[in-house]
Order: sequence, then C-alpha cells, then structure tokens
Amino acid sequence: MDDLGTHIGLFLLSTAVIVAVSCMFTEAEDGRALRLFPRRYLVFVVVSFVVAAVMLALEHTLASVS
Repeated sequence: MDDLGTHIGLFLLSTAVIVAVSCMFTEAEDGRALRLFPRRYLVFVVVSFVVAAVMLALEHTLASVS
C-alpha cells in the first residue's frame, strides 16, 4: 500500500483515456462528445469504486483466513 497515490493516479489517467476514446467513437459530433465526457468519466470512476468496494467486502467476509 506504499504506492496507493501512484496507483490511484494511474487508474484515473488510464480511465480518462478509455472514456475519452469511447466518447469520440460513440458520438458523431466532437462538441457533444466533449460535453458528455465529464459525466461519463464520473460514472465510470464511481462504478469502478463500487465494484472494488464490493469485492473487498466479499474478500473480507468470505475469504478471510483468520
């Protein structure tokens, strides 16, 4: 967990690229794609956080060795 900030930064950077490319491919107009980017990016990050939290909760409750 020493590099948590680095990992979060790299995650946010890579997801920004993924969402930007998907916005450009799904929208015909660049202006509309740029307007939709912040909302799509926020949804992607929030859903990814929820999935990670659920996985950690399941790991803690079902796969604990103690």
